[in-house]
Amino acid sequence: MNMMRIALAASLVPTLALAQQQPPTNLGFEEAHPAADGHLVPVGWYTGGDGYEVAVDTTERVEGRASLRMRLVQATPTSGGPPRFAVSSRMFPLPLAIGRTLRLTGWIRTDGITDGFAGLWMRVDGVGRTIAFDNMQERGPRGTTPWTRYVVELPVDSGATAVLFGMLHPGNGSAWFDSLSVEVVGPPMPRRVASTPPYAAPPRPAEDLGRLLTDAELAPAPDSVAPAVDSAAAAWVRANAHAVRSLGAREASDLAFLAPLLAGKLVVQLGESGHGVREFDLAKVRLIRHLHEALGYDVIAFESSLFACDRVGRKADSLSAMELMRGCIFGVWHTNEVLPLFEYIKETQRTAHPLVLTGFDVQRSGDGDRERSTFLRRVVATLDTAYARRVYATDSAFYATMPTGNGPAVSPADRDRLVAFYDSLAAWIRARERPLAKSFRDDPIAPALARQTAISMSFFARELAAGVATEGTVVRDRGMADNLDFVLDELHPRKKVIVWAHNFHIQHRGFAPRAAPSVPVRTMGTYVAERHRKELYTVGLYMYRGSGAMNNRQVYPIAPATAGTLEAIVHQAPWRYTFVDLSRATEGPGTAWMFRPLLAREWGTNTLSIVPRDEYDGILLVDTTWPPDYVPYAR
Repeated sequence: MNMMRIALAASLVPTLALAQQQPPTNLGFEEAHPAADGHLVPVGWYTGGDGYEVAVDTTERVEGRASLRMRLVQATPTSGGPPRFAVSSRMFPLPLAIGRTLRLTGWIRTDGITDGFAGLWMRVDGVGRTIAFDNMQERGPRGTTPWTRYVVELPVDSGATAVLFGMLHPGNGSAWFDSLSVEVVGPPMPRRVASTPPYAAPPRPAEDLGRLLTDAELAPAPDSVAPAVDSAAAAWVRANAHAVRSLGAREASDLAFLAPLLAGKLVVQLGESGHGVREFDLAKVRLIRHLHEALGYDVIAFESSLFACDRVGRKADSLSAMELMRGCIFGVWHTNEVLPLFEYIKETQRTAHPLVLTGFDVQRSGDGDRERSTFLRRVVATLDTAYARRVYATDSAFYATMPTGNGPAVSPADRDRLVAFYDSLAAWIRARERPLAKSFRDDPIAPALARQTAISMSFFARELAAGVATEGTVVRDRGMADNLDFVLDELHPRKKVIVWAHNFHIQHRGFAPRAAPSVPVRTMGTYVAERHRKELYTVGLYMYRGSGAMNNRQVYPIAPATAGTLEAIVHQAPWRYTFVDLSRATEGPGTAWMFRPLLAREWGTNTLSIVPRDEYDGILLVDTTWPPDYVPYAR
């Protein structure tokens, strides 16, 4: 789901909102405890950064006994690690700041920063988006500078869900920080009336989803924006794009172009630039059905809990479609557009070629996760009942405190305890899989699934401890990539797999943060592309205009496309639903846009720079979108 963002960029998913209700303390870094490397780290702060030393320094200070130092000690990032910047962060209690202005002040000294800067930063998150952000990128000190006081000030919108602040140092040299203060200033801002949504989507026109549309019916509505596009690129798109003539028709002659593109492809990844988009749900359900019926794909793997989706998927014949959906996937996809996929999964179970349901996320997502502790206990109890009781008690406690998705952060001590426990459990199962298999002849994958579930929980504990910083993204996506390999190698070997996820997770090169754009964050797609490139086809789904919904089902408008963006270029095709293959294109005047950085919008609102050919094999653009038709929340 999507997916956590680094503290320096726009957050696209709801962030943690369980901060203490008291103002943060230890803003002068006087309280510290030793880290594993022997350095002192400040109490109450998250600190990290690949290639950086982040430590309390008792020799440099403005006042008191200490300051916080960030220093580059390794010029080249470690393989697979976070990008080259150091960051310290924590949360400000939302109830104290909401509807007001928050002012962060602090002292900074620098030494030898010839590449990069040092800065204070603050971010105000709403549901599915960043409302306000400042990291001093343009005004942060560089070079060698004396202790100087700096200020960051942001309004905290009444619709905010979290406020985060801290210090950062992208670049070389050293930076010291001291004597921070955070204060609420200014009069309260007008609060939104809760019963009045900030935006309502216009009525959706009637559409016949049961048949293929003609060219005239596929023509998009007149465009009042019509951003400028290079003429050669526009001509290439019009000549080479494919029209998708329906979002729901069973007849699929318009999708025949996919067969040669997917020849020899074991994995097809279907992305989406936002979760709450009706047309994305419809298009993906239709594509999955076609891939299964016409091209022999066997498995649909969701960006949802590996354990939950596997267990409920194995009951597909006996559960209702609604139970299957709620048992497996995150609530962002609990829609009447996605529900028919689960009806289809059920229909196929008694055929010679069933469509198999699974997941690959390390996070908890559906009702099926409620069985996890009992399942782990049952597997372990076949050989050691005492250990099984301990497994059940520890996992039950972890489950009880971790809500769906991005739960509350865990302390370093709890992280270390949980990681040690789950890693030990995975090793215990791995060493005994042969005798365990004899006890599960009716469920032969159970021991391996128990082992991989333990590995997933180790990743999840580390993700939660990292919180909203880059490390959380890196940990989760590495765990998802490993889980997808488990699906391919052990859970469903020799099967052809369809992946359903956010664009962010399946892009081949990862996410490039503003602070270090040349060093992308390694997301799941980077591992999948590295391990399976020749047998992989990845499709990014984007929207040109219309509306969508955030993860809390709040409706929002899509930002207008601008000149030279991915959406503006693909929109040159004269259809409402346009597919462009990038995998077979060669660089030339009409295709240069695929091979160079350009802007594209995640969630239809946040612009990110990508090189399309480096990230995707194909693009599906929907001209106009609406929010999904959500099913009621489960009671």
